Amino acid sequence: MNYTFHLIANSHLDPVWQWDWREGLNEGLITVRTMLALMDEIPELTYVRGETVLYEHIAREEPETFARIVRHVRAGRWDPIGGAYLQPDTNLPAAETFARVYLHGQRFFAQHFGRPATAAWAADSFGHSAGLPELLANAGFRSFSFFRPDPGQRPLPGPAFWWESPGGSRVLGYRPIHGWYGCERGEVPNRLDGFLQAAPKQPYHNIAVFYGLGNHGGGPTRRLVRDIHAWAAAHPEVKVVHSGLHRFFAALEQEIATRPEAAPFVHRGELGYCQRGCYVSAARLKSAFRRAETALSRAETTATAAALATSAPAPDLGAAWRG
Repeated sequence: MNYTFHLIANSHLDPVWQWDWREGLNEGLITVRTMLALMDEIPELTYVRGETVLYEHIAREEPETFARIVRHVRAGRWDPIGGAYLQPDTNLPAAETFARVYLHGQRFFAQHFGRPATAAWAADSFGHSAGLPELLANAGFRSFSFFRPDPGQRPLPGPAFWWESPGGSRVLGYRPIHGWYGCERGEVPNRLDGFLQAAPKQPYHNIAVFYGLGNHGGGPTRRLVRDIHAWAAAHPEVKVVHSGLHRFFAALEQEIATRPEAAPFVHRGELGYCQRGCYVSAARLKSAFRRAETALSRAETTATAAALATSAPAPDLGAAWRG
């Protein structure tokens, strides 16, 4: 089988995990500056970036940097993915919280990039609730890529599948066949070898290969790109392309449509579990977040009812939701 490896450069970042949120957002800004400089230097390099909160920070603090991002988006080299305000926990929050995470994220994408994302992304969430496909489909997503739980924690018949909610909505799910979203400095040749070994065990020509140095910032480097070029030159039987998540899913959907033998299986139910202890660590804070989300939803419902009864405008609670 002739394979196409879609190289998807990314920089996973949790801006409020191990640092103050201001430091986290500035790490995102520094990472983006580095990526833009590297893309100017390497014309074929592509890059994916999610999370509206980081884009908002960049647009506010460095409009000229944000303008460079927009130019790369228009050129097809920078792929805004995920459509979320911030990568959410995809198990614990209420449905209304999920709706707001994607409402604010997708609205920003449409306003500044000309279109919302159709490829959802959960690099590091520790499992996914059964109702998530319904929420994703209603937020405009066609596809969903994730890494956790990994195959050892939650075996699946193949990397691509229709993930169907209890209500019948579907998204095209995809879990990469090898590796994780990042990599170490000299890892790329072995990582690509691993993908080549795993490829015959699954039915698809198009294969997503995520890479980027480190975790919580970082991303592609000159060395990683050189190693990719050297590996591609040594393996002419594989088509290696610098790609994006939307471009990969478009190719996969076309392949599925033209090859009946590669039809995805259907998965119904949750995708769990992984790192279960994370759901009870810092429980005091997480419980406060859940209570705050519930109170905010209740306040918004009450304010809307009052506005309808009095013909007065309802207050905009968007800033509170984003906070």
